[in-house]
Amino acid sequence: MPSQNRQPTVDDIRRLLAELDPASIWRPVHGPDGERIAAAGDGREIPELDEYIGNLDLAGKSVADLGCNLGYFAFLAKRRGAVRTLGLDIDPEVIRVACAIARLHDTPDVTFTACDFLRVVPETPCDLAMLIDFIGRQIIAKGRVKAVVAAARNWASREIFFTLRPVYALDDLPVTRETLEALYPGFVHDDAFYLAEFVAHELGTQWSLACLPNGSFAVSPTQRRFKAALLFTKIPG
Repeated sequence: MPSQNRQPTVDDIRRLLAELDPASIWRPVHGPDGERIAAAGDGREIPELDEYIGNLDLAGKSVADLGCNLGYFAFLAKRRGAVRTLGLDIDPEVIRVACAIARLHDTPDVTFTACDFLRVVPETPCDLAMLIDFIGRQIIAKGRVKAVVAAARNWASREIFFTLRPVYALDDLPVTRETLEALYPGFVHDDAFYLAEFVAHELGTQWSLACLPNGSFAVSPTQRRFKAALLFTKIPG
């Protein structure tokens, strides 16, 4: 690990990344000049990743990136005008590298903390919490969606942004229909689990829902597309 008293170099970051389990690097890593340091992740190219947050307005807002990994979307939020971004991930080794990347980019207002954000409640929430592709098959199968939604509510004072698959076919989940019906009663029908509708239900009527535009994303919470960008806004009062 480079000394905290000096700014790390790109080579320092490459060495730190090499020490991580490759499976723990979810997104590409770039240097300040745009050079790709690590071409890891799920294979999507950079323009498509940037479009993940569509026309989400981040200007002037504080943002909590829950399940941030190495901070791809935390840094993107900063570039999109966020005044402060806090990245949270349960893996301390990943966070150690994310902190070094932030120092490489010289972005003191992008910070990272190793934290079980599903259990920790912040003293002061951010304006917006974002969970990018955090809810997937395993979270669903383990019955953890309710806990994730509750955590998002804790970390956000005004807005919550999810990217997720809005509807899962039952044969695409590693759990029986009976188990799903017990975990998410009322949201398993037509041979599918309606994840986006469940998330909206858990947040309740105090939060309004909008599907943000993206050419390949769902335009409603019930559309069977691979991905949806869902923005929940807290209703005043």
